[in-house]
Amino acid sequence: MAFVTYTVGRSSQADICVNDPSISRIHMEITITSGGRYFCADHGSSHGTFFKKNGEWKPLKQGYIDGADSLVLGTKKIKFSSIINSPAVASFSKQKDVNEDVEPMSFKPIRNSATGEIESSS
Repeated sequence: MAFVTYTVGRSSQADICVNDPSISRIHMEITITSGGRYFCADHGSSHGTFFKKNGEWKPLKQGYIDGADSLVLGTKKIKFSSIINSPAVASFSKQKDVNEDVEPMSFKPIRNSATGEIESSS
């Protein structure tokens, strides 16, 4: 099974750059699985990541979301589809290595917010 992971943040080092001061340098990570599902994980961002579930905004630490969902990163509301359909994703998908190992989110990793390294799994 293959997957590819992108970082989202205001830093020029993020795969997908969103220029807004309320967004952390590396705010979140998106993993697209071979099955076309989207797993998002907040990277311990200063202002958090939120998504709308059952008509209510809820914090998102890590979990699967739908391509039609809306997110709030910091204070900026963004349609998730605009992130995954961005030219950055199209160009990076050609450049990034696709991991052919097991899908990473099948064990729901918990990452160190400072380094992004996996600390444990649930």
